[in-house]
Amino acid sequence: MYKPKILIVDDEKKNTKLLVAMLRHENYQIFENFSGEQALETVATVNPDLILLDVMMPGIDGFDVCRKLKQAEKTKIIPIVMVTALSEKEHRLKALEVGADDFLSKPVDPSELVVRVKSLLRIKTYHDELWARNREIAEQNEKLRELEQTKEGLTHMIVHDLNNPLSSIMGKIELVLLEKQDLSQKHRCSMTACLNYCRDLNNMILSLLEIHKLEEGKLKPDSKLTNITELIKEVIEQTEFKAKQHQVQLSANGSGDLGMVTLDKDLIKRVLINLLDNAIRHTPAGGSVKLKTDLLNTKGSVRTRVIDTGNGLAPEYHQRIFEKFEQVRLKREGITVGSSGMGLAFCKLAVEAHGGNIWVESEGDGKGATFQFTLPVK
Repeated sequence: MYKPKILIVDDEKKNTKLLVAMLRHENYQIFENFSGEQALETVATVNPDLILLDVMMPGIDGFDVCRKLKQAEKTKIIPIVMVTALSEKEHRLKALEVGADDFLSKPVDPSELVVRVKSLLRIKTYHDELWARNREIAEQNEKLRELEQTKEGLTHMIVHDLNNPLSSIMGKIELVLLEKQDLSQKHRCSMTACLNYCRDLNNMILSLLEIHKLEEGKLKPDSKLTNITELIKEVIEQTEFKAKQHQVQLSANGSGDLGMVTLDKDLIKRVLINLLDNAIRHTPAGGSVKLKTDLLNTKGSVRTRVIDTGNGLAPEYHQRIFEKFEQVRLKREGITVGSSGMGLAFCKLAVEAHGGNIWVESEGDGKGATFQFTLPVK
């Protein structure tokens, strides 16, 4: 069983012997020192749990010893009780100023001494336990940081290795599709479907890379004047084949004079494609997906909405689906939103990097959903 270590410091041996006698019935390891210099050396080697420190000593007095110990990182948590014959208010205040935790006046009352020692040792025990837990947490956090760095490095390596052959496949398919006269309608549809699947995979790969860059602040939007109408037209052309495959009616319309808006065209285009792909995937055959864009003059922003007639989403999931890898946990709960679990996380980071906001509105199961985001107009 651990015995708390108590250091008694007084230049008069009869005083240390008296204090030892008062504590002899307690389960303590007691060390005696007779000068401030000796006390500092003992503390460095013994690391006591509590110090009973006399004030008036030749050489380094008790105030200086206390000040030195409380200023040192390794010893500042050791409770120090100043034991002194001085009763003036200024001396007590000075004891508190140099960091003393308590003080006792001579002659020391045995009962008071025992009670105060037990109280301070109990506090020291709590502090030691808390410090040990904090150190354990810090070590675990460091291991987690190392694992995170390893994971990010591995992710980047895999992503780059995947991207090269995928780009080659997409290039070959595009070349084949240029030779339309050599392909039947059936084969053209199959090749177009393969190209779209490759684009989906490429989008996932880019999302993995850019989510990390956005989180680290290493990817800033390359904002330029962009024609919103033309951007929407490109997005619709790229997703309409998938809508036909799922037998979902896809449409787009805007209101107001949107004109030219300053934004990163590539990032926002991928946001729109992600939202449309997500809506199409979760809309049953015969349903519809609408892309609507309008200018909010009162707020000085452009609002884009992707409205579907799909499965819908309960309110408690509206925030969670935008968190990275949260969809993996949601799938365990029987909730499926998105495919890779990265698309909506990328959308959130990309929109916020533009100074905008993104959210979802849905009344629940089977009532469809509206994903929308706003971007400030510059």
